[in-house]
Amino acid sequence: MDTAVEIVSARTRQLFWALSSQIDMSLLQACWTGEGFSPMAAAQTRSGGARKQVFSSFAEGVDWTDQGQVQRALRVFEGMLDECTGSYGWDERLAKITAALARDGYQVSPTLQILPVGEWRPEVARHDAKAYAESLRLLRGARNAMERLGLLTVDMPEERLRDVLLVALNAYFEGQSTGETLNGKGKTDILIRVGDRNVSISECKFYTGPKSVTDALDQLLSYTDNGGRRTALLMFYRENDPDARITDTIAAIRSHPQCEAFDSSRPAEDRQWGFTVRGSGDPGRAPRAEVAFIPFVIA
Repeated sequence: MDTAVEIVSARTRQLFWALSSQIDMSLLQACWTGEGFSPMAAAQTRSGGARKQVFSSFAEGVDWTDQGQVQRALRVFEGMLDECTGSYGWDERLAKITAALARDGYQVSPTLQILPVGEWRPEVARHDAKAYAESLRLLRGARNAMERLGLLTVDMPEERLRDVLLVALNAYFEGQSTGETLNGKGKTDILIRVGDRNVSISECKFYTGPKSVTDALDQLLSYTDNGGRRTALLMFYRENDPDARITDTIAAIRSHPQCEAFDSSRPAEDRQWGFTVRGSGDPGRAPRAEVAFIPFVIA
């Protein structure tokens, strides 16, 4: 009689057990419960602190020979890697984990996805990053043209402004940029999908105060998923003092409880600011989204 073979080895699990000591207790639990796992009521006692005990209580309930359970557990491990990025000794820990997973037949992508060897291809990631950067360049160019041609945008509602942007985007993406497209938890204003991959998700909104920024960002994050983390927040301003309102917008995004990083390194003439924002949902599952804020000062 054949004995079932564990898909993820005990050596790999030991490394993630050690990694658990670097993660906040509530986030560690969320990583597991978010994938549908429950702790074992009488888990085997192991040495280590409380966080390692929590890890063990969940890991001991996984059937490591079952492909479905292992796939969910790997999503847990991805969440753990995401939480530990940049921590002390990170490079050495990641190298050991990557080597152990490779022996199990898995690889860790630059975005910390754990995939079977051969499924992640560097050229795909490079293509998607390039497509996202190109979409932002096209949006900035369309913004500049719209601001110069005030008669074009007078009294134009949000939906019409979005349609103008779709025309500009599809001059390059040839129909791959669509409006009001279902993704995540709703219909995003602009979605660029190349093949079966979302390379850019955008939300368009008129500025009516800081709350409109927070609401727009929450809405944008609701459209993200594990396959779409590159986004753009396009805010339209019909204001007497747009520069002050743009400053208020940046402050509103930075003060959002899920905002983790701010990038103002682009040249001033680009008028584009970058943010890293944790997506909506359980802390252990929600992906971090890259958010490009582009303001449109229109007539």
